[in-house]
Parts: sequence; C-alpha cells; structure tokens
Amino acid sequence: MSALALIAAPLTGSQAILLDGFFGLIYLVTGVFTYSVGRLVHQGASRRFPFGYAPLEPLVNLIKSLLIAGVSMLSVWYAASNLFAGGTDIEFGGAVLFAFLSASITIGMAAYVWIRYRHVDSPLVQGDLAARMIDALTALGALLAFLVAYGLHANGYQAAARYVDPVLTLALVVLTVGIPYSLGKGALSELIYVSPPAAEVEPLEGKVRAVLADLPLTALDIRTVRIGRTWEIMAQAQLRPDIDLDAHAADDYREKLAGQFAHERQAVRAVLIFTYLPTEPLT
Repeated sequence: MSALALIAAPLTGSQAILLDGFFGLIYLVTGVFTYSVGRLVHQGASRRFPFGYAPLEPLVNLIKSLLIAGVSMLSVWYAASNLFAGGTDIEFGGAVLFAFLSASITIGMAAYVWIRYRHVDSPLVQGDLAARMIDALTALGALLAFLVAYGLHANGYQAAARYVDPVLTLALVVLTVGIPYSLGKGALSELIYVSPPAAEVEPLEGKVRAVLADLPLTALDIRTVRIGRTWEIMAQAQLRPDIDLDAHAADDYREKLAGQFAHERQAVRAVLIFTYLPTEPLT
C-alpha cells in the first residue's frame, strides 16, 4: 500500500495520501527489523551479545516512533503552508478510490494483527499493532474526508473543497500523535533502565522476598527493570554477621527463586547475590 500511495499522491495532488504513503513505508521498513529482532531475541545470549538481544526490541520501537514523528512534523509544515495559501486542488475521483482501497486493507491488517497477537506480551508486537492502528486511522479518516470533499465539489463549493486535504492532513497528525509519543517514551525508558510502574514491579519483587523470608537478613536491596519482553531483577541480600551460608545453601535459594518465575508470561532473569557488606542505598 505504501508504494501505491506514493504513486497516487502526485496523481491526485493529495498530501494526505502522501502522508499515508510515508507512514506505510516506515511500517514496511521497521517491520523487516521487527521480524529480524524477534528471531534474534529467541536465540538467547551469544559471545557478541553476552546479555542477550532484548535491548534491540525497544530500540526498534524508538526508531519507529522517531520516524513517525519526523514525517508528522514535516506534514504539519506543508499542510499549514497550503492552508494559508488557499488550499489544495486534488483529483477527487482517484483520491476516493485510493482511500477506499487503503482503508479496506489497513483496517483488515490491523484487525488481523490484533486478533492473532493480542495475547502476546511483546513490545515488538505492541509496537507493530500501534503502527497498524495509525495506518488504519489514517486511511479511514482520508476516506471520510475525501467523500466530504467530493460532495462539496459536486455541489459547487469548490473553494471549501480546496481546504479539505490540508485540514485532513493536520487532523490525522493530531489524532495519531499520541501513539508514537507513548511508543517512544516506553522504548526510551527501557533503554535507559527506568524502573517500571510499581504495580508491575511489586508482584515480582514480592516473590523474591517470599523466597528469602526464612533467612535472617540485615537488608535486602531489589532492583528491577524491564528490557523488551525480559524482566531483569538483581537482588542483593545482606546477611547478618552471625549467619553462615555456604555455596550449596545459596544455590538452593537461587533454584527456589528460579522456580517462582518459571511460569511468568514474560521472561524473568533474576540474579541473587548474598553478601555481608552493606548495600548502596537508592535515592
């Protein structure tokens, strides 16, 4: 559809169709990376990536959000310029035909992705679904607007019809601007190790405390982040000076902790450290 939109845009003179084409091109390019990264994540760690490929997931979503934001800002600039210049003349028959085909295909694709992957808790899938939603909203809005413009033009309101395309472009950007913002914000938070909301973290950290409940501790420091679809937990347990914990006993606690996370929907990688030294407090 992106190729068809980029061909139809100069033929119809519609900037809204051009915006739709650029959005589709972004989704196509990032979709290739999404597929490749998804395969890499399932491979696990390697010598080159000793901690796995999980950071590539939010990186792809961050790049996608920046590309969408860039195209949106450029579209706002040209739409505003055309609006102050008296609007845009477009070929309504071709525009309506393209918008109908685009809306049918993109809404169908968005529905397919949602039905098939709605239970898959992966940032890559969520990012792809968000992109499909933007594409479907863009196409549907274009179809409705071109039908209105066609009606205005057919009934002698040519001057008003000229403003439909730039107004439509601005409206589409406004309606979809929240999706790349939230997508990029979440991806950036994961890349710089921002702690997720307490409601998501507390159940996982509660399992760590439950495993260590029978062990006399001076302090327990738990740090949790999410990178892509993987939770990273580092727990540092400060033992009391009178407690003697050998390596076998420590490994038993680690096995219990691994068992607690064995049935989580998302992958959980927990590191449990026992020490007699005080932990560095978080501010």
